[in-house]
Amino acid sequence: MNAIFDDVKKLVKKERESAAKHFPFFRSAHEAVAIVREEVEEAHDEMVKIECRLNFLWRKVKKNKFLECNECIVSMEEVAANLACEAIQIAALCEKILLSQSTIKEYEGGNHYD
Repeated sequence: MNAIFDDVKKLVKKERESAAKHFPFFRSAHEAVAIVREEVEEAHDEMVKIECRLNFLWRKVKKNKFLECNECIVSMEEVAANLACEAIQIAALCEKILLSQSTIKEYEGGNHYD
């Protein structure tokens, strides 16, 4: 993983800069968290797809039919790439939250992260 970490961080920056051209800073903590939650749910959906494909592969392995699984493996690779993209979007949103803090007007009562 260390071999690609710097590359991923560059992709996170690229995603954040690209999104910044179309979407302004967050206006509230609620908006920021809602958008991050949406991306996390999408990442979770991709992970569920991977788990389903892995379960299928495992059933085939137990039946000594692993060589019949190329289509599933290709599909799992594609879904894993989608998951990576979702994770990059989440990281980019986290950066955007940090950059948006000066524009986010917290509602009365101060810190609501406890």
